Amino acid sequence: MPGRTVDMVAVGPPPLDPYEPAASAWALAAALAARGDDVRVLHLPGLTADRVPPGVMAVPVEIPLHRPGGPVEPAEFAVAAGRHLRKPVDLVLRDPVGLGSLGARRARRASPLVGAFARGIELRSFEGERQGISPTGFVGRLDTWRDRRSVRRLERVALEEADRLFFETPEVARSLTEEYGIPERKLVSLPPAVPTLPLLPTREASRRDLRIPPDVPVVVAPTAFEAPASSGVDRVLEAFRRVRPFFPGVRLVLCGAPAPSDPGVIVLPGRRADTLSDALASADVAVFARRVPGFDPGVVLAARASVPPIVLPDARLAVDPAGGVRVSASDDPGDLASALAELLADPAMGQEVGRAAARFAEAFLPERVAAALDQALSPKGS
Repeated sequence: MPGRTVDMVAVGPPPLDPYEPAASAWALAAALAARGDDVRVLHLPGLTADRVPPGVMAVPVEIPLHRPGGPVEPAEFAVAAGRHLRKPVDLVLRDPVGLGSLGARRARRASPLVGAFARGIELRSFEGERQGISPTGFVGRLDTWRDRRSVRRLERVALEEADRLFFETPEVARSLTEEYGIPERKLVSLPPAVPTLPLLPTREASRRDLRIPPDVPVVVAPTAFEAPASSGVDRVLEAFRRVRPFFPGVRLVLCGAPAPSDPGVIVLPGRRADTLSDALASADVAVFARRVPGFDPGVVLAARASVPPIVLPDARLAVDPAGGVRVSASDDPGDLASALAELLADPAMGQEVGRAAARFAEAFLPERVAAALDQALSPKGS
């Protein structure tokens, strides 16, 4: 199937941070271009210098915002991006599916084929953002009702426009079916393309950069959000405090969110790809304790580095980790500390989990995801 014209619609320019919402789209675009496709990425404006992958054309899309910051703003981007679609084009991909129609016109042989990545339900996100906030007065309640109705209508339009809807976890697929009645024939399980980090430095070099002694255990905690509470920083800190007395010199490297000063804690507030590479190269164990449901690319990045990840029971992993991820008994810091202590106390077990983790992470390689996408879009996959 390579050799197609592909237009990808992404929510931003190529990022330095692998946690950015646009990171998966750009990683997949690069993999499709490497397979021989003619790929363009239509994206909201931003800095792109020296970050556009080889073989991919970046097309910034300016949009006139009628309601800046409003819940239906993504639909305005969809309309603007739709005007930039090539005619003809073989394949249109949208990551995430978002709101509103691209207006992709069908030509001969039902081209283009439209695929969209459902990372979650926009309507649920809208409701979650307003949970606990009571609209003021009749006008406020009316505006909230109108906004909710608009989000639901525009999300339905986006979902119905897609020929294939790719989902990461069964929870997302169930939500699409329950909320919008999406037929199973349109739903395809596909792991997200997690971008690769720069070449990891040696363990010695990374510890030297971070001023960590070479002979002490190191725990790394990449955070999914800048907000410490959403990232569960308090849980990680409490778990670390509980294990610290049993492991002399142990260090915790927190990446991506501010944290209070604690003995043995190193805070790296910037969450760039090179910073994550440095932190992971130094680590023996990785901990993830986010409060917001969703897929965490940091788990895959740690697994690729053969650093055994510890996650909470509600973590969404997209594929079966097959022993490559240690799951805490609960989200209580005590249980998190127990899982952490077990891996720190038994380096041989940690190495075994790390090897399984590296195998688990292969499913998220952009080239593997591109191959699975081609299979899902082939006539046999229809």
